[in-house]
Amino acid sequence: MKVNPLVLKAIQKMLAGKQKTDYSGVGRNDPCPCGSGRKFKSCHYDRVRGKEREDQMSKLFRNPK
Repeated sequence: MKVNPLVLKAIQKMLAGKQKTDYSGVGRNDPCPCGSGRKFKSCHYDRVRGKEREDQMSKLFRNPK
């Protein structure tokens, strides 16, 4: 069974007790705070913004149960 290397890396970070990377206040053309050396827009921009949109939509359209 193959394991995704990104999943392994995330598990290793969690087990090591490292803090999550804070992406608030990062501009599109700033270096990515994850330490990859790439610009934020080509590294994590879509994932971070997608998560923010998902959270916002879940607050607006949450299940009333």
